[in-house]
Amino acid sequence: MPLQLAGWELKPEEMEEIARKLVRESLRLGRKPDGKFDSVRIAYNSTDPSCVEFALKFEEECWRVGVHTLLVPYSSLRSKLKFSITPDESLAEMDPLAEALAKTVDATVFIGEEDDPNWGRDLTQKIKLSAPNKQKLREIIDERKVRWLYVGWPIPGAAAGYGCSVEDFRRIFFNSIRESFSEKLRRLCSYYREALEGRDRVTVRAPDGTELTFEIKGRPVLVDDGLISDEDLARGDVGLNIPCGEVFLAPLEETAEGKIVFEHVVIPGFGKIRGLKLTFKEGKVVEYEAVEGREVFSRFLEANTGEKDRIAELGIGCNPGAEYTGGSIIVDEKIYGTIHIAIGNNTGAYHGKNKASSHLDMIKSMEKGGELIVDGETIMRNGKPVKQI
Repeated sequence: MPLQLAGWELKPEEMEEIARKLVRESLRLGRKPDGKFDSVRIAYNSTDPSCVEFALKFEEECWRVGVHTLLVPYSSLRSKLKFSITPDESLAEMDPLAEALAKTVDATVFIGEEDDPNWGRDLTQKIKLSAPNKQKLREIIDERKVRWLYVGWPIPGAAAGYGCSVEDFRRIFFNSIRESFSEKLRRLCSYYREALEGRDRVTVRAPDGTELTFEIKGRPVLVDDGLISDEDLARGDVGLNIPCGEVFLAPLEETAEGKIVFEHVVIPGFGKIRGLKLTFKEGKVVEYEAVEGREVFSRFLEANTGEKDRIAELGIGCNPGAEYTGGSIIVDEKIYGTIHIAIGNNTGAYHGKNKASSHLDMIKSMEKGGELIVDGETIMRNGKPVKQI
């Protein structure tokens, strides 16, 4: 049964129930095989009281099972200030504290959203200085199989940045959290997983001129259903999102060919793009244009390093409670009736080969004539499975 939420808000006891499920069942924190207890870094957005309250309850649940915790407040304003006033030489240097944590913790958790999604708009060169070290930290965490959890939270500042009312933002978030534990979500995930497993070639097609193909042969089909199972652990899949609800995989990185159009793309820290059209050749973005905001995409590419412009992921949204928020990717990529394509890093949980300082998800609604075709067989039409589930 889904968790019973109180309208659009979570009561303290409901927060406790979710925290207990995430700590004990999802991340499976507690005592390690060597008899010692896990350690976890918990970062949270400190600008919203309800987010702070949930972070504290999550930490308390960790304590109940003996887990060592480090609680780290976060805000976009502080990030902007840091990059604005820190000397360039320091930004380019590996943060020894961050490196020590990456080499030590058993799990890392982030709770919240950017309270200002555009905080990095005028700091491209500053952000670029730290990008190589960000990529290195990601590689350390991936290599160590550090468990990770991203809990999205409806931060009012994020709602304003995405152009969504706070009331709608909170309603959408908590509805999608409710559906994260539903039977319908699990059935949808099962359908798309089975439709992709053991297949070779995928085509995304839509009336807007989208015709993108890529190979998937040999790549595992992954399911974000809110739990890290024994099978996941054995395969090295150690991360999850809440809200959850997607089936995803890493395409073979040099096989993407063709064009794809995204009506809206939001890049946290950089801004919004309307009508982004990407052209792929041998897996890489070789051309891009947009109705509005082309320079946003340019700044994003300039600020990052590695295989930042190579195909990284195909994802299929399976959460019936999710709706478009205007840019909160943790919700938007889960919307039933959408797919998403990502470029950039896809090591670790994705089982891919791209190493990059970024991973950019771009959402595409398939509800108006879109088709997802696998080895010549249509598995999604107009955003819905072609078979009854």
